[in-house]
Amino acid sequence: MTEPGGPGGPDGRDGRDGRDRGGGRDELRALRAALLAVEELRGDLLRLAARVVALEDELTRRLPPAEAAAVTAAVEARTPALLAEIQAADLGGPSRLQLGLAVDKYQVPAPADGGPPCLELLPVCQARCCSFTFALSTQDLDEGVVRWDRGRPYLIAQEADGWCTHLSRAGAGCTCYAQRPAPCRSFDCRGDRRVWADYERRVLAELPAGDAPPSADARREAARGHELALALEAAALRARPA
Repeated sequence: MTEPGGPGGPDGRDGRDGRDRGGGRDELRALRAALLAVEELRGDLLRLAARVVALEDELTRRLPPAEAAAVTAAVEARTPALLAEIQAADLGGPSRLQLGLAVDKYQVPAPADGGPPCLELLPVCQARCCSFTFALSTQDLDEGVVRWDRGRPYLIAQEADGWCTHLSRAGAGCTCYAQRPAPCRSFDCRGDRRVWADYERRVLAELPAGDAPPSADARREAARGHELALALEAAALRARPA
């Protein structure tokens, strides 16, 4: 990711349009998004609960007791694996809370050779990597430096044109370089086809129409990482005094 730089404007604000994204309007948007997500989830759970109760009642009515008990046992045995599949499929939903992997970003190693010369490449690549979307971690949230999208917690905050809000608008790189998230520390653009058609000749790739859908194995692995990240987030929040 891009190297350190100064603020993008004389007032120190680092948004592409110069606005400070940390104000009350963004906080209200975050609260509204959270309340909406809770209410939508409540409705989904109530509908699901009604369907489960209806199915159980129908089984009890139609089957002999021994058969109904066997069906219940089979359902209980199938539920854990089915839940894992559903969690993996649901992870990319727009209303899901997104959290980065539970790693210490300050221990994430940089590429062995030091990585690409970011400041040298900026005039060509236009900081393409800073248009990628990813989730912040509990560590990022606790530090309170890197901003997240208040309407899509906890994805990295981006401006209206899709570039990171921490990208210096004076062309000097990242304005939160010392606290940059783990994905920024480990990313190496040189082999990434979203950035370069030919890195050695400095031929920039065309802007992608969208990310390719992940494989089933990748979704399951992401779901397991998400559950671990949620556990860390819950522990961090509950450890704080009221």
